[in-house]
Amino acid sequence: MNDAIDDAMGDEDDEDESDAIVSQVLDELGLNVSDELSNLPSTGGSLSVAGGKKVEPQAALADADADLEERLNNLRRD
Repeated sequence: MNDAIDDAMGDEDDEDESDAIVSQVLDELGLNVSDELSNLPSTGGSLSVAGGKKVEPQAALADADADLEERLNNLRRD
């Protein structure tokens, strides 16, 4: 029973062995991921949102409200 559970869950040794092999291959290729990542430019820290884009959804909501109001008024007339 324990063997079946171990086979289904996988062994942590396999993960450690895989990490070691990946590290060895990267070392052989002369690649160091942490060095590559540290050389990347950093961002400003936050994203800016254009002011005009906020107005469009509000305008669309106003149009939808006006359309709904008109439809309700037409129903009341009938």
